[in-house]
Amino acid sequence: MERQQKAYKGVIDYFKKKILDGELRPGEKLPPERDIAERLNVSRNSVREAIRIMDMTGVISSQQGSGNYITCEFQKSLAETMTMMFAMDQIDYRQISQIRQALECLAFSLAIENATDGQIKEMEKAVKELDRSQDDVKNVALDKKLHYTLAQASGNILVQDFLEACSGVIDSFIHDMRAEILRTEERKNLLNECHKKLIEGLKEKNEAKGLEALEHHFTLINEILKERGK
Repeated sequence: MERQQKAYKGVIDYFKKKILDGELRPGEKLPPERDIAERLNVSRNSVREAIRIMDMTGVISSQQGSGNYITCEFQKSLAETMTMMFAMDQIDYRQISQIRQALECLAFSLAIENATDGQIKEMEKAVKELDRSQDDVKNVALDKKLHYTLAQASGNILVQDFLEACSGVIDSFIHDMRAEILRTEERKNLLNECHKKLIEGLKEKNEAKGLEALEHHFTLINEILKERGK
């Protein structure tokens, strides 16, 4: 067993070096399991275990019938780790909300310099649709899209991945949270006013205005969650 563990770790280290050396890039396909086993002189079981772990951690994507591809989607492993921590009561929603608020504030500050016109227009479109929509499911999707676009606009992949991981935990364990927050017209309007101020701050490159909008946004959310005992 110990020998097999060392073998699959050796396979992982082999591909790690290939990636670090630039010999494997995102989108490239890994050789067949048999070829990897022969090249590294290990069993196919060791290769399969290495591939399973690399798939779980987001290094590769296993596509049935097609093969294994380098993806480097590390947000996947972040989300899984945070989900398990939440499930085992190592973290709670309050802590997730705190880190999410800190990261969204950082995302906004970075987006002032990095956001494209297209991203700002995408956020404005989501806010306008939120104003008109009476559909709970659509409202949730629009809210997620707006915040995801802000994370993208930061230009920082780590900020984007951590925020996406936080969102994944929220969706996994507090299924109806977003819908409940957006369900009443008063709450939806209050949050959307924060969204509008956020975008105004982005367009005006007014950091204080945008950060104040985010502060109000998360204060509203945390008050609602406190009412629910989260």
